[in-house]
Amino acid sequence: MRAVNIEVLIEKWFNKKISLERIEKYCQQLRIERRRLSEDIDPENIRVSCVQRQIHLVNSIERYIDMLCGFVGQAVKEDSCLVVFPEYNFFDLFGLIPGFRFLNKILNKRAIKGKDRAKDREEEREKESDLKGNNNFLTTIFKGVAKPIEAGIKKIFSLLAKEYRIYIYTGSYILKEKEVIYNAGSLFDPEGNLIGTQKKMHLTDFEVKIGIKRVSKMEVHSLPFGKVVCPICMDATYFETFRIAREIGADIIILPIANLEEYSTWKALRGIWPRVQESYLYGLKSSLNGWIAGMHFSGKAGIFAPLLMTEGKDGILSLSPSHEGNHLITADVNIKKLYEAREKAEYQEDKNTEFEKNFIEKTYNIN
Repeated sequence: MRAVNIEVLIEKWFNKKISLERIEKYCQQLRIERRRLSEDIDPENIRVSCVQRQIHLVNSIERYIDMLCGFVGQAVKEDSCLVVFPEYNFFDLFGLIPGFRFLNKILNKRAIKGKDRAKDREEEREKESDLKGNNNFLTTIFKGVAKPIEAGIKKIFSLLAKEYRIYIYTGSYILKEKEVIYNAGSLFDPEGNLIGTQKKMHLTDFEVKIGIKRVSKMEVHSLPFGKVVCPICMDATYFETFRIAREIGADIIILPIANLEEYSTWKALRGIWPRVQESYLYGLKSSLNGWIAGMHFSGKAGIFAPLLMTEGKDGILSLSPSHEGNHLITADVNIKKLYEAREKAEYQEDKNTEFEKNFIEKTYNIN
């Protein structure tokens, strides 16, 4: 009963602090100068931007909006038609919880000291976060903030997309349906309309422990310059995700990440880069980094293409210079060249139908 009461109190508090009226009023005060958006976006010259940013607790929804505007405004200055935000793009709003800043400092300091004392990686992971191990408490917080934050984020990004005249992927937030919570993100068009929302399909151990649920379906969205899908972080660890994306007609993968681990180039390579090479899709990766509640997130933002389509023949169109801090990376993608590269790919789409049929049936229990 106590947990339910805390959840209700958190929800009421966030409804007050993130009211839609307050959001709309502040966005109107920003006086954003609308840019002219061409009705016909050239599929041979599509400029896209990905956000890498550090967690920064805010004391008001206005400061959160200011932070988002900084990245969107920069993307617009660089003439991007799409900007992508990272996974768990709402963590900054935990600063609205009374006493959380003080608790956050204690937990972060304790986790950093524990990391310094760790003798091996296993011990480091065990000591990483006191709060991380308190699954019930985290579940209560996530369920309490879910509905107000979802409503607030959708309102903010709808307004920013419309005012800046740009496609925006929100990054991920917690979506609550009845008593079930998901990790999900939404895509908005330059008129501020919601194009679609995708829930995460492959969860981390941490997400499973705090009660987040997964889905088994991926939606494809048709934009004027190509078809996009929006899986989330761990979804890129498995080749099937990108294979399915290709099967349903996708040209571009939007992938927000927030890796709960110390950065490693080799660990990063288990994700989007090899998937792009296998599937011949463009990959747009946004990233969250920094400390919160004793948990350390890291990762680089990157924009990727098949090897032979990149100047350095390395599959990289743009990559953040560091796995920490704030960066906005931008690159041009060309759907026509992507199709041409697919036609020239000698081994692309080779299939062993009999083997794959058995593999799929046994792996996914399909009769």
